[in-house]
Amino acid sequence: MLKICPLIDLFFTQEKSWKARAEQIAACGFSAIETWKGANSDELKEMACGGVELVSIVMNFATEAEVAPCNPKNRAAFVERVEKYTANALEAGCHRGIVTTGQQVGGLSYAAQRAAVVESLAAAAEKLAGLDFTLNLEPLNTEVNHSGYLLSSAMDSVAIVRETGSAKIKVLYDFYHMTIMGGNQTEFLRYNWKDIGHCHTAGVPGRHEPANGELNYPFVLAELERLGYTGYIGLEYMPLLPDARSLQETKAYFCS
Repeated sequence: MLKICPLIDLFFTQEKSWKARAEQIAACGFSAIETWKGANSDELKEMACGGVELVSIVMNFATEAEVAPCNPKNRAAFVERVEKYTANALEAGCHRGIVTTGQQVGGLSYAAQRAAVVESLAAAAEKLAGLDFTLNLEPLNTEVNHSGYLLSSAMDSVAIVRETGSAKIKVLYDFYHMTIMGGNQTEFLRYNWKDIGHCHTAGVPGRHEPANGELNYPFVLAELERLGYTGYIGLEYMPLLPDARSLQETKAYFCS
């Protein structure tokens, strides 16, 4: 059975507390959430007190140049960020974190930046030894939302993860981003699903409800489940419908 987790940052924004948002999501029939947050452990713990499990946070955003692992100068800062946010997440019972490569660094070749990402992730993985925590590396689309971002290839994200040599490093496979960057979802999943630690979904185009777009989510998610994927399917979209209706209809659509 699919494990679905709404991104709490995008739903029930009229509520004044994270706990209230989480409670609203729980009332819609969900048992898990994720968040873009990570810096404040109190916020994370408040989310986890709303009747849902917090399953993923964001370790660094693509625009945070000072900790971008694609810059060789940032390795120590990136690893320090991972250590800090991992501790915050674990305090809230969360065991997954999303990492981005950062924007392309002028004057450095793709190969040099890619090597820096591999080395930084491997160094971070060493710090996670003995901890129940996984980092999920996210490729993003550079055609619509993230111009200048380093990693836009699903295949290269898998290759980078494998090159780290660590089971602590997986891929965040975002169907929205990877549909924009070329599609061919089913074949990619069949050969690479074991390297995927987390998924995101949204409608293409527009990044709204997943049912409103060109991707057949019931088909690809059923295939992913058939292959043996047991991770979470995140709802990272901007709802056009009222929040409760949007979440309930999306859940029903995925399982149709």
